[in-house]
Amino acid sequence: MEKFKEFIASYLTGFLSILLVLNVIIVFFSMVGITWKEMITISTNLVDILKDPSQYLYHESHQTNILEPNRDIRHTAGLISDPNIQLVCSDESFSIAASKVRTSVVNITCDQISPDIKGAGDTTFDDPTPNLRILGGIGSGLVIDSRGYILTCYHIIANAKNVYVIPFGYDENKLKATIMTTDKRTNLAILRINCPYPLPAATIGDSDLMEIADIVLAIGNPFGLEQSVTHGIISDNRRDLLIKGIVYKQMIQTDAPINRGSSGGPLVNMNGEVIGINMAIYSTTGVYNGVSFALPINQAKRLMAKYVP
Repeated sequence: MEKFKEFIASYLTGFLSILLVLNVIIVFFSMVGITWKEMITISTNLVDILKDPSQYLYHESHQTNILEPNRDIRHTAGLISDPNIQLVCSDESFSIAASKVRTSVVNITCDQISPDIKGAGDTTFDDPTPNLRILGGIGSGLVIDSRGYILTCYHIIANAKNVYVIPFGYDENKLKATIMTTDKRTNLAILRINCPYPLPAATIGDSDLMEIADIVLAIGNPFGLEQSVTHGIISDNRRDLLIKGIVYKQMIQTDAPINRGSSGGPLVNMNGEVIGINMAIYSTTGVYNGVSFALPINQAKRLMAKYVP
C-alpha cells in the first residue's frame, strides 16, 4: 500500500510539473504573439524564431487600414511592409515633365532691335538686347497649335524688325513669323509661321490649380542657349506687378531661374502642363537675382481662343 501511495504521489508530481512547464510555454508564446495554430507546428516556428526573431516581436499579426478596410498592413518590428510602397525619384519626374514640353518651345530671333527706354524700378522684363540677338535669339515662344501658332511675350517683339522662329530640332531653320495679335495688358503676342510639317503643340494646364510651394520647371533659351531647363517652387501665385506703367495682375512668383532670352518660354508643372509664361525678373543688375515672374496661363486662354481658330 505504501508503495502504491508513493507511485501516485510521484505520478501526480510529474504530471503537475508537466502542466506547469506547458503553462509557462503557453504564456511565453502568447507574449511573443504565437497563435494556437502556430503552436501545433512548433518545430517550424522554433526554426523561424532562431532565423529571424524580430518578425515575432509584435502583438497583432495584421491590422486593418482604417482608410482602406480591404487592405491589410503588416507591422514588422515597427516598420510598415506594404507592396504599394515604392521609391520615387524626383529627378526622373523632372525629366518626364520636361520631355513633354521641350519640343514645343521655340527660339525667337530677328534682324534688328531698336533701343528700348528703361522704366523706373527693379522689376523689369528680361528685355532682349542687340548682344542677345548675336547669340542666336531674343526670346522664347511656345507652340500652341500644330498649324504654326506661337505664343510669346509682347515685349520681345515690340522693338524687333523681321521676326523669325526656329522650331525645336531644326537648327538654323528660321521661319519668317507673322504677328497675328498683341495684348499689352497681358504682355502677350501670338505669332504664326508657315511650316511644312505639323509642330508639336504643348499641353495647356490650369494655373488656378497651382499652390504655393508647388514645384515648377522653366524652359527657354536664356542668352541664346537653346532648350535650357531650370526648376524651382512657386513663392506666390497672386502677385501684382507694376512694370513700365502697367499693372500685371496675379502673377506667379517663382525662384526658377530665368534670364534674357527666357521670356516667352513656359512655366511647367510636374505633369508636363504649361501653367505660365515666363516674362519678368526682380533685379538691380538686369540678370536673375532669385525672383522671377510668370503670367498665369489662364490669363492667356481668352486671347488664344480668339485668335487661334
